[in-house]
Amino acid sequence: MTTDGVLQVVAAAKPQIAGIMLSGNNLALSGSNGIPGWNYLMLASTNLALPAAQWPVVATNAFDSNGNFSFTNALDSGASRQFYLLKLQ
Repeated sequence: MTTDGVLQVVAAAKPQIAGIMLSGNNLALSGSNGIPGWNYLMLASTNLALPAAQWPVVATNAFDSNGNFSFTNALDSGASRQFYLLKLQ
């Protein structure tokens, strides 16, 4: 809010996943377009039909000063598939 009492709202573009890399048993995701310094959660589930509110949080972090993020997770060898969701806080 500025000193004149006017509240301004700015619409920001959604973060985008730009890179996916599989190295051994690790999955690395990276992306951009986040709000610098803004916190995010990385959620994961093996069940895409499960409501997002029930997906476990597998990482928390903040976008860097350029709005970029990166995340690395060990894959569950017993799971046939794994889904990820980036959630802004």
